[in-house]
Amino acid sequence: MTTDWAGIVEREGGALGDAAAADLGAAVPAAPGWDAAELLRHVGLMHTRASVVLRTGTLERPTIANGMLPEPPADGVVEWYRATLAGLVAAIRGLDDPDRPAYAFSPPHRRMGFWPRRMAHETTVHRVDAEQAAGRTMAPVPAELAVDGVDEVFGVFVPAFGAGRSPGDGRTVHLHATDTGEGEGEWLVRFAAGGVITERGHAKGNAAVRGPAAGLYLWLWGRAPLTDLELHGDRTAAAALREITTF
Repeated sequence: MTTDWAGIVEREGGALGDAAAADLGAAVPAAPGWDAAELLRHVGLMHTRASVVLRTGTLERPTIANGMLPEPPADGVVEWYRATLAGLVAAIRGLDDPDRPAYAFSPPHRRMGFWPRRMAHETTVHRVDAEQAAGRTMAPVPAELAVDGVDEVFGVFVPAFGAGRSPGDGRTVHLHATDTGEGEGEWLVRFAAGGVITERGHAKGNAAVRGPAAGLYLWLWGRAPLTDLELHGDRTAAAALREITTF
């Protein structure tokens, strides 16, 4: 089944913009020093970077310094953000060759098809930021999207940014999503000497963290506390895993 990444980005991005626009000066709990306006500038730049890659197939990282990205505006940030979102949705819908080589920060994923998925999760996590800043009740993250997001954490971000943080002591953490089909939302994470090894499926770990897929996803991204989930076994192993997924 093909995932409608453009639809997810459009939905999540619209909700993000609405929540942030409610109070541009609201502090973002998960990003100390940011307010909602700065959150919009950050996400708008991420949207623009992905749009440039999807439109051009560049192998170079688009930045402000190399002239491939604009400076975010000081004023009119909501309108600017909404324009970047619309441009990204259009670029994803216009993608006709996901396997075409293109820039990505993760070397094994340097292809156009990396970006629709990445932007869906980027936008979803920051939509949660915007809702938390605004004091709104968080809209649910669908279980299927959350499971894919956990896969992305371990398949993309940990190898790129977190592998060197492994305690290297062989301990394991089992993650179990309780609202998915059998075997669909389970992972065993091992703190190997040379990095972090993740396997899909049921297994016994030194620690077990259980809960809805969205809870696991948001905990790994630092948007929800461990107390929202069930923890069994070695609490320090669970804490070490969360340190590894601090990007």
